[in-house]
Amino acid sequence: MKAIVPFKVVNVKSRLSTLLTPEERSELARLMLRDITSTLAAAGVDVELLTTQPFEWDGATVIVSEKELNPALNDYLLANDNPVMIVMADIPLITEKNIRDMLASPADLVICPGRGGGTNVQLIRRPDKYHVDYYGASFVDHRRIAEENGLTIEVFDSFNVSSDIDEAGDLIELYIHGKGDAARYLRSITVLDDSKGRVRVVKEESNLRAVRIPGKMTG
Repeated sequence: MKAIVPFKVVNVKSRLSTLLTPEERSELARLMLRDITSTLAAAGVDVELLTTQPFEWDGATVIVSEKELNPALNDYLLANDNPVMIVMADIPLITEKNIRDMLASPADLVICPGRGGGTNVQLIRRPDKYHVDYYGASFVDHRRIAEENGLTIEVFDSFNVSSDIDEAGDLIELYIHGKGDAARYLRSITVLDDSKGRVRVVKEESNLRAVRIPGKMTG
């Protein structure tokens, strides 16, 4: 089984700029990618990265394409006769068990929704009968594409897999629930603040009431 992970090499996670510096965003993105690729490898999945420029990564083959995400991935599907997983690079809570559970499904398409209508993981057993359409309500679009092509579908409902880290408000899930390098790094540069009701991840300030999580600050 192969998994393709699209990864943006430069100007990563721009929507986290309200909290993190460019250097911090880059480091967090790379650590999330490390957590994800290591988890895939532990589940027996061969990893390939899809990037727009040359990039070296231990344990993964890098495929460079100047095309936009959808045509690049659809070219990849057309070139593969065997089942393929597409895994987004911002779901660091995904576990080996999540992956093995998806692989155990007999469905032609196992699809894992993200929050807000997106698609975080797809296991495509018949890539010749399928194409992707990311952005917007892609989860709805992907189900429609599968149905139009007569594919059986399983929706994989998982907190871990649905927790994509895209905006500053998403960091709370990684901070609290994460067990990998990305979570440890995040905890080293931020704290939790509940002074305004809903708990959020912030940079530490002298007048801040920080929330400490026993056993979690060191990962």
